[in-house]
Amino acid sequence: MYYEEPYRKKHTRTPRQRERRRRGFGAWLAGALLRLVAFALILCLLAVGLLYALPVSLFAVEPEGVELSLNDTLPASRANILLLGLDISHERSQRSDAIMVASVGYGKLKLTSFQRDIIVDIPGHGSGKLNAAYSHGGPELVMRTLNENFSLNITHYAAVDFQALVDLVDAIGGVNLSITEGEQQVINRILSRRRSALEARGYPADALAQCGESVHLNGVQSLAYASIRKLDSDFVRTSRQRALLDAMIAQIRANLYNPLMLARLARVLTRSVDTNMSIVQLLSLGEKALAAGAPEKTRLPVDGSYTDDGSSLRLDNRQQNIDAFRAFVYD
Repeated sequence: MYYEEPYRKKHTRTPRQRERRRRGFGAWLAGALLRLVAFALILCLLAVGLLYALPVSLFAVEPEGVELSLNDTLPASRANILLLGLDISHERSQRSDAIMVASVGYGKLKLTSFQRDIIVDIPGHGSGKLNAAYSHGGPELVMRTLNENFSLNITHYAAVDFQALVDLVDAIGGVNLSITEGEQQVINRILSRRRSALEARGYPADALAQCGESVHLNGVQSLAYASIRKLDSDFVRTSRQRALLDAMIAQIRANLYNPLMLARLARVLTRSVDTNMSIVQLLSLGEKALAAGAPEKTRLPVDGSYTDDGSSLRLDNRQQNIDAFRAFVYD
């Protein structure tokens, strides 16, 4: 028997109904995206908190297969990280031009420069200047030399050459430093002398146009500032290196919410910095350093503990410097 389906009136939505439907879907989509962003933000905050909470003792573990002569009596409240600035490149034949230890803890960041001309015992290579240790055995030998001569517990390092330093400063948008008239003149002489080499590598060597309390320097100008040698003394030179690092930390802290700056910085760090730290250690250390505020700064050897013969510094009282470091870093 043939069955005829009853006639059903086809429902046609009015333009007003269609508009309401579109608005409803848009509101749902916007709400879903908002919830997704909030969830991602919560995850990021949790990750930041977990990385900050990681203990500094993570940096006191001696890498396998490397003899670093660690002093295991130092408190675990600070992580001592070796920072090296290299003359030309990361090649092991080069000497370290800047030698600094960053001591990081919760709420504390302290920077100690070690004068490169200190005469020390370099394991396996006899007596020599501290900056020669890198050429004999790279950052591992520098860490061991410092550990043995100053009773330290350094297990991790970060090393940059001049090109990496320029890239780091440019990545964060430059730095603000107090520049004297004499420093301005020397910076411009250095830039003039190195202009062809810098421009060949793609770095414009623009002269520094002013001096004063807060002068903005780009990467190559910052490199020239940290390289000043003959204006005063090597002790003042290391103070400039500490001031530059302090200014870089301040610039990063002031732009923490700038994703473009963070992306540029991450790119340079992953491509141009030689380190034995993992990405987790780098992030944890970086968070602690940025949260610590302005770093405290000093240098070794301390006054009255050495003899300066014009080309090298011979320690008359090694223990005085060991005690000075511990007092400065561990309060």
